[in-house]
Amino acid sequence: MAKKANSNTNDLLSVMTDLLITQLAVAGVQQQTIRQILGCDINRVSRITKHIRAARKGVQAKGKEG
Repeated sequence: MAKKANSNTNDLLSVMTDLLITQLAVAGVQQQTIRQILGCDINRVSRITKHIRAARKGVQAKGKEG
């Protein structure tokens, strides 16, 4: 039983870390600073923030068309 609870805790921690990376990136915090704050791998930060950059470019492109 303890293993399942530990697994759920790790999953939750992973999701919360991803959400924090997302929110910090949206706020304009640099990737290196995010990595230092969370103490995680820069590849994880880059993997998440590239989606935010792509979404911003898509929104800006739509704004220019219309």
